[in-house]
Amino acid sequence: MAQQDDPRGNDAPETDGKAPEPGSSVATEGLHTEDKEPLLPPRGPMRTIFRAIGLIEQIIGSLLLVMILILVLAQVAQRYLPGAAPWTGELARLSMVWAAFLMAGYLMAYPPYHIAIQVVDYVAKGRMLMAVKLFVNLVILSTCLFMIYGSYTLVTTTVSQVTPAGGISLRFVNSIPLVGLILVAIRAALGIVVRDIPALRGRNVDAA
Repeated sequence: MAQQDDPRGNDAPETDGKAPEPGSSVATEGLHTEDKEPLLPPRGPMRTIFRAIGLIEQIIGSLLLVMILILVLAQVAQRYLPGAAPWTGELARLSMVWAAFLMAGYLMAYPPYHIAIQVVDYVAKGRMLMAVKLFVNLVILSTCLFMIYGSYTLVTTTVSQVTPAGGISLRFVNSIPLVGLILVAIRAALGIVVRDIPALRGRNVDAA
């Protein structure tokens, strides 16, 4: 096959105007590129708001990771220093849970930043694939709404209870997963409105 010079100095295969074969590097390079774009409203102030929410989620997630590291190191130091602080282990475990819930919405809105196994994408095509993605977001949304109800119940019924080691209010402990579930539900609803339904109707989805 004829070779042509790549602008970056590498030799790239010439396709001669033919479509690349399935499974080739050229075919998979641009596979479902729309899934790699951030999930944001197409334009207007809502887009800015969602970008700000994503930035806040990044900051909080980073701070929680740093806090987990410090607390774990403190637990190691307690083995060689006098005194004990059992609340460090409790807070480290809670921070892991909080980070998982608070970052779930961000990872859903920015798909390139988390691991995803794409199987259906290679089997279903066209509107069938769009219908599957719509179904997935509907399941995520309904599951989040169900869990939001359960989390709200925990928040309103554990007002006076605290954690055994650190004395942290369980109302606060359960409020953070509630916020995370709300953010995931909002992203699922946004995906349905902004991407899934327009794609299922054959309309172009605005890129981020």
